[in-house]
Amino acid sequence: MSDYDAAGDAGPAPDAETMLTPITRIGTTPRAQLVRNLSDIVVLPSGQISANERSFVADMLLHAADKVEPELRAEVATRVARVAESPPALLRMLILDEPRVAEKILVGADNVPEALLIEAAREGDTPHRLMIAQRVDLSTAVADALMQHEEMDVIEAILKRDDCFLSSFVINRLVAMSATKPVLHGPLLRRRELEPAHGFMMFWWVDAERRRRILSRFALDRGIIQQALEDLYPKVFRGAGDPDTVVRELLILAERRHRPRGANGEPVSMDVVLRTLSAARRYPSQEIVHAIGMVSGISRDLSARILHDPGGEPFAVMCKALSIPRDDFFSLINIAGADETVDPARAEYLLSIFDSLARDFSRAVLRYWDWESNPRIAQITRLLGLDDDDFMIDPSAA
Repeated sequence: MSDYDAAGDAGPAPDAETMLTPITRIGTTPRAQLVRNLSDIVVLPSGQISANERSFVADMLLHAADKVEPELRAEVATRVARVAESPPALLRMLILDEPRVAEKILVGADNVPEALLIEAAREGDTPHRLMIAQRVDLSTAVADALMQHEEMDVIEAILKRDDCFLSSFVINRLVAMSATKPVLHGPLLRRRELEPAHGFMMFWWVDAERRRRILSRFALDRGIIQQALEDLYPKVFRGAGDPDTVVRELLILAERRHRPRGANGEPVSMDVVLRTLSAARRYPSQEIVHAIGMVSGISRDLSARILHDPGGEPFAVMCKALSIPRDDFFSLINIAGADETVDPARAEYLLSIFDSLARDFSRAVLRYWDWESNPRIAQITRLLGLDDDDFMIDPSAA
């Protein structure tokens, strides 16, 4: 039988006597020999070949290599992976090849230009992105490109990498994804890039254990901020003329004190606050939701979200912000609604949340939740595809 080059232009001619197709013998054909000889030149040390010569040979290799067997391309990729001066065009062809060829470069090569890794992340398949995610030199820009396809295997592989810093946009995107992907909650909450804005937003759709972790991790003291801004309060709130709305909003966000107010802005007693909260626990009607918003100094939307939250932790935050006495809070959470019963273990858990919170921090969280003009919260809300009025996610539904 005559030898047959599987990569040749003509098909194999059957043996004249037996009419059987000849068996291919890889590596003995002129084309395979050409590819090997060209790869010998490409991997020569820089002292033996100039950059122009190497690039010219690489162009020849590009023309021939995609017409040979994957095994031979993998052989070429293995050799090229050891050379720091490999021409980018040749590297690009190899890293976008099928996974068994691309892995020789993506896993075995140390000096792959970042631009090529980004291109492979965008144009390759899932196996290519998983290999790139395991690279020691994974950069922020490459990680951003890997995230664009929103493949959970790739995302989880990157989130395990503490040595790779993720961009703010990617973190915002992951926070939005976590609303419907509970598998992201744990890995995402361990990331150093996560900031209070992210944690306070994720709070609404994570489970009880992670809600406690968020309140612990993002605890803050506004004392330094309040001290730095204290001279502005009399100018803005007692001065003549219309105050700057931006300054007023931020001063309210940082304000230490809170005095419950009635419908006409009049101060109300703690007894009125407790009776209002008690009524809200029994049946949060629209009027009660509105009243809770007034005494708490928050919007009607946030008031409704807190009262309808199935976990009860936001209610504990609100009560601590209102300076509700500990015994009165425990009595409030032991009030059953119209169609529910009180779980003693749950009541004890909520009491522990209440006890762990500082009053000033609770007020900071409450006002952060109500900070509708926060650019970062607005961006995550857009990524969620929700309007502000619709922003309420049941953790059990997620």
